[in-house]
Amino acid sequence: MRSAVPVRRVESQERSIARYLLVMEPQPPSALSVRGWSATVGANQSKIVDLLVSSLGNVAAVTGTVLLFVTEPLALRLTGGLLLVAAAVGVGWLLRREIARRGPLLTAYAGSRLVLLVGVAAAYLARRPDQGTWVWVATGIALLAVLTEPTIKVLLRKTEQVAVNLPGVRPVPEPPFPPDRIAVGSLLTVVVGDVLALSAAPAWLYLVLVLLGFAAVLIMIGHAVRANLIGKASLTVLPKALAKYRPAFVVYYGGEHGARYQLGMWLPYLERLDKPFVVITREASTVPTITSLTRAPVVVPRTNSALGNLDSLVVKSMKAAFYVQGSRANLSFQRHRRLTHVWLNHGDSDKAANFSARHATYDRVLVSGQQGVERYAAHGVTLDPQQVMIVGRPQVEKIEVRDEPLPAEAPRTVLYAPTWRGGRPATDYSSLPIGERIVQALLERGTTIIFRPHPLSYADPVDVGLIRRIQQRLDTDRRTTGRGHTWGVRAEREWDVADCLNASDGLVTDVSSVASDNLASGKPFAMVAMRASGAAFLAEFPMARVAYVIEKDLSTLDAALGSLLGDDPMAEQRRAYRRHCLGDQLGSHAADEFLRVAGQLVTGGGGRRETAGRIPPSGEDERAEAVGSRGELDELLQAEAVEIRPDPRNGRSEHVA
Repeated sequence: MRSAVPVRRVESQERSIARYLLVMEPQPPSALSVRGWSATVGANQSKIVDLLVSSLGNVAAVTGTVLLFVTEPLALRLTGGLLLVAAAVGVGWLLRREIARRGPLLTAYAGSRLVLLVGVAAAYLARRPDQGTWVWVATGIALLAVLTEPTIKVLLRKTEQVAVNLPGVRPVPEPPFPPDRIAVGSLLTVVVGDVLALSAAPAWLYLVLVLLGFAAVLIMIGHAVRANLIGKASLTVLPKALAKYRPAFVVYYGGEHGARYQLGMWLPYLERLDKPFVVITREASTVPTITSLTRAPVVVPRTNSALGNLDSLVVKSMKAAFYVQGSRANLSFQRHRRLTHVWLNHGDSDKAANFSARHATYDRVLVSGQQGVERYAAHGVTLDPQQVMIVGRPQVEKIEVRDEPLPAEAPRTVLYAPTWRGGRPATDYSSLPIGERIVQALLERGTTIIFRPHPLSYADPVDVGLIRRIQQRLDTDRRTTGRGHTWGVRAEREWDVADCLNASDGLVTDVSSVASDNLASGKPFAMVAMRASGAAFLAEFPMARVAYVIEKDLSTLDAALGSLLGDDPMAEQRRAYRRHCLGDQLGSHAADEFLRVAGQLVTGGGGRRETAGRIPPSGEDERAEAVGSRGELDELLQAEAVEIRPDPRNGRSEHVA
């Protein structure tokens, strides 16, 4: 058995090298590197990697297929077989990355899969030249199955959900199985087909395998036709059903990802208003998540049909609309000026999403405390005094307040909650790239750790890898020391943020709403400075003024953790800042003011703001991101014709704040 000492020495050397590299003068990326290509074309590095692997895989698949058709010499055919296997592995790896991103697999890398299926035919004929008829019939059906995927994708897009939980409207049935399995099945056909060819099995076995896959295609097409008929019938009765239901307000969700935490933090409080309401979501893919959060009706508008469009979903009983996510698509619903449009956001922090100029287009902007008001002013966003309403932070009602310090000798549990990379580089506050070293420093101090990464971090394969490394390190330490670290399903799904904060004695986070929520607990916290450093970080992010700051190069890590786990010298400043940030109410009364204000808004009281400007007609929302008021929006749209070009993946424009 190898000694652990050399391993620790190597890890120590690696940490030293990493620290040195972090403080070196940044060098421009080489034009031939992945990073250089990413900077040149303006694409995510992981997408550049996908492009390179896909291109190499296609070359290998085509070359391998050609070589397999060569009768002599045998060495060329063996080389062709190896290239085909390598290409299949590459496609499997790419599909796995798409799964990690939660992207659609249907039609993904279809060209590569088609070539691989022809390669299977070549391999079979090389081993069983007498089975040509069986082989080519099977190959033809397998190719047809892949070529049918675009048709299935279009049909399924036309059979999106109409409404769930709405009396009088029949829900569109869900597919009998995930459509992505069709794409995975074609790759499985390649793998099993190669095995059958290698073993010189009768080709009718390959045909049976292909027919099973094609049966799944036919089942999905049949479902799509049936669901389309049900969807059309449901769209016809939808307006009358909504009018009969008489919702007092609507929660509008324009995003594609993040519904579980963005809507999940507000729906319980909106339900306490004891008024009927509906959730309108632009993305049918979010319906299962939303229906798991609420029993209220969930409706999906149609953007390309007179039936079920947004105009038909606004009924007379509606008084207000609430928004929790900063999609540009929100403006499409804000056009309905009879409603009071209320911005809630999905957390209180110093991130740019908390002071967007776009918020000036809402009738009411609800903030947690005076810090929320000052944040807009500090960034040049002008709001009318009547727009902004301080309502506290309802979500902190579950957070236990503990202002008394722990005894010095008491063991500590620390929550590490890094945020995600953001929608663009300027909003990337995530400490995940250095998270493993932060976690290791905590472990070396005998700390028990709760690890809760941001849910949107799972959309990036690079971040998924970083998360897994931290989880593996915690698992190793738990088996070695017996400390009860918490991560994965328990920390991220079974517990919410309040549960994690209650189970911890301190927090390490980034520029994030978790820092604001932690103020309610009275417990110490550290913030990682990823976008700025020193005085500049404190000036840009006021929350950091009551936190122990960990610089990106980790030069302050020891001091910050020493204060966090030790005498906590900023305790008094943190308690004084708490009211400024979260308002007057904590504990069981934290939701009182929000419920009072929201209750007035949904009954038509204290509602719509009269302005000289306007909300743009449908299709003009793409240019609203940098506009501070309706008047400015008018000027922009009058000076320049605006055209929305839909996302080719889903036909819609989408932005995650």
